[in-house]
Amino acid sequence: MKPPRIWVPVKTVGKDAWADLGALCLTHEIVGEHVERKNENFSFAGGHRVRLYKFKKNVHFKVPEGVSLDIADVPATGNPPRRAQR
Repeated sequence: MKPPRIWVPVKTVGKDAWADLGALCLTHEIVGEHVERKNENFSFAGGHRVRLYKFKKNVHFKVPEGVSLDIADVPATGNPPRRAQR
């Protein structure tokens, strides 16, 4: 049996792809063996200033309450469809 999965949307900001955990909920608990603040005033989508952190080794985030872990719709094999290029 395959383990449950959580699917999150991916958005492109500049040339980078970012998983949008905010689509699940507004607050997240994240753990890692080493956490480093890389940039205090990182410019993100729409010019928003955020803090950029780097998590290393044994990184996990707590699954928010209410997030469905139903694996019925998870494909058994194969790759997800490619995103259309603009």
